[in-house]
Amino acid sequence: MDDLYRYPNVVNTLQVVGCHFGLQPPGWHYPRHHHHLFELLYCSEGEVVQEMNRESMTIREGDWLLIKAGVRHQSSNVAGMHYGYFNVHFDLDDAEIRSLLSAAPYRHILRQEAEQSKLRFYVGELEAIMQRNRTEEGSALSEQPLLRFEDKLLLQSYTLLIVHDVLELLRNDAAPSPTTPPPGKEASLFAADVAHAIEEKLSMDLCEEASVASVAKELNLSRSQCSKLFSKVYGLSPRQYVSRQKLNLAK
Repeated sequence: MDDLYRYPNVVNTLQVVGCHFGLQPPGWHYPRHHHHLFELLYCSEGEVVQEMNRESMTIREGDWLLIKAGVRHQSSNVAGMHYGYFNVHFDLDDAEIRSLLSAAPYRHILRQEAEQSKLRFYVGELEAIMQRNRTEEGSALSEQPLLRFEDKLLLQSYTLLIVHDVLELLRNDAAPSPTTPPPGKEASLFAADVAHAIEEKLSMDLCEEASVASVAKELNLSRSQCSKLFSKVYGLSPRQYVSRQKLNLAK
């Protein structure tokens, strides 16, 4: 009997790191950092100010934020209430999916958009898995529960479903992101690491005379290497970046 339907072979790996739920008090701050994985953040209560590559935005209850691997960011709870969230870092070795996830440095999905999907349901299922395993073990809140093999499969399954729904929402969003970098070859994670080091040093010297040449020398790079790596990650030259930051500082 001939096959009526045949799916293509699928041999892909999903990496899930740092999947957790958190509740942070007013005044909480997580310093600037970056990851070599994609990050998804869901605000379950309160709000948080996220600084992405020195651009600030407020993530409110029900909002989602997708952060591309290698993007520098920090979090601050400046509101007078607790900030609750769900967070997961992940990576997939499927080229097409990675390309969609990397289309912009970050994407902000508002609550009214997210409510058109099953994202909240999937997060609820993940939370139920955590609570079930914690109750069975009687472990403290600060400890990581040892998941049963079936719950490990559920963790991966719901993570994939969350990524699926996020990509569907972004695909339906026709408006281009203002932070989308110019077309070109995607920067490597090594380039991102170096570019962030350059950006950090330039930002620290804004009040003085920020010198691209001195930063390049300190990092054992030529001036042209410094400019090329920085431009690939940030979409503008180090000199343009310094001029923009000084203008923002003056304002």
